[in-house]
Amino acid sequence: MKILVVDDEAWMRRTLSVMLQKWGHEVIEAADGEDAWTRLQHEPIGMAICDWVMPRLSGLELCHRLRAAGFSHYVYLILLTGKDQTEDIYTAFDAGADDFINKPVNAKELQVRIKAGERVLQLEQALKTKNAELSRVNEALQASQAHVQRDLDAAAAVQRSLLPASSETGLPLRLAWAMAPAEQLAGDIFNFFRLDEHHLALYLIDVSGHGVPAAMFSVHLTQLLSPHPGTSGTASLPPPTAPHPAVTVSSGQATARSAPQEALTDPVAVVTRLNQGFQVHDRNMIYCTMVYAVIDTHTGKGSLCQAGHPYPLLYRREGRVETLGGGGLPVGLIADADYEAVDFQLQPGDRLLLYSDGVTECFAPDRSPFGLERLAETLRLARGASLDEAIDQIQEALERWRRPANGESPTLADDISMLAAELDAPQSSR
Repeated sequence: MKILVVDDEAWMRRTLSVMLQKWGHEVIEAADGEDAWTRLQHEPIGMAICDWVMPRLSGLELCHRLRAAGFSHYVYLILLTGKDQTEDIYTAFDAGADDFINKPVNAKELQVRIKAGERVLQLEQALKTKNAELSRVNEALQASQAHVQRDLDAAAAVQRSLLPASSETGLPLRLAWAMAPAEQLAGDIFNFFRLDEHHLALYLIDVSGHGVPAAMFSVHLTQLLSPHPGTSGTASLPPPTAPHPAVTVSSGQATARSAPQEALTDPVAVVTRLNQGFQVHDRNMIYCTMVYAVIDTHTGKGSLCQAGHPYPLLYRREGRVETLGGGGLPVGLIADADYEAVDFQLQPGDRLLLYSDGVTECFAPDRSPFGLERLAETLRLARGASLDEAIDQIQEALERWRRPANGESPTLADDISMLAAELDAPQSSR
């Protein structure tokens, strides 16, 4: 080890140097504190043995300057002193000295204290090496995280592109919606599409779990439920007993595995085919709840199929709110599950609301849920507002419900999604 010996008396420097060289150390000598300071700045010195009282710059002052300099490596400093008062010892350690030896120097004592200093320096070097390695690992993790984040951003953009872009359908039916994912990627998905010149289909799906697996499955389902261009209500629904298919992405577009054509006009047939085609397997516990509905916009007659999903709400123009459906089993749990159609009648001004359980199970700070009754009441209170405004009012009510006393908005526990439809009312009634 390279040791700096600092003393204004040449004989003392020489005595210490002989002992240190005998023990295998490389020795550099300095006649005073200023000379020592110059050498410390220009040479990789790990330890200094320094006299306390010296001209120009004392050992104590050298301690202060050394500790304030912030060198990239640690210098272990031993003070030589004839002082032996407790107050002097405190002063030395407070200045930054690591150890001290009383004069005259005892060779054995000096050797022991140097070995103790070496252990400290070895630990410091090992820590420095580990910190450098941790820094490299952290940089690699940050680069990997940035790559994952870019992928998530791209996936989220694809998922958002599958949500409705416009409420215009050319049919006498108003539509409004809202989506608030709990994470960057959502397990909820919804959409609507025109089946023919007077029928509209709409659905809302809630895939179990969160994150990438749920989002990929939701993307695949919405691809399957999208009617083929130029066809009348047909899509590539899966054949019975098909495993969960992979979703491939090519040129930014998610593509579903091809399957036999199936009409999208019968809600029970659609849900049944999805359930038969996507059964839970040991290594893939993904399933979903959903509501699929078809509305005749000329007559107001509608039919829906509920698969383990929260009860759709039907707001009547006069202010009454009804629940639709009887529950049903989620899609993907039981292959031979039976599903039922629920028929309903919309009058002009009536509103149908589909929503995920993230709405009714939105928790207040005291862990009480928003609940079905409160949702129905919020829908009722929005009777004079437009459909878009009604959805906004529900969102605001949910935000107020979950906001703590400090006013901060907590992280969502589950995706919140809503899709509402309203049969156009006569102009005179609006």
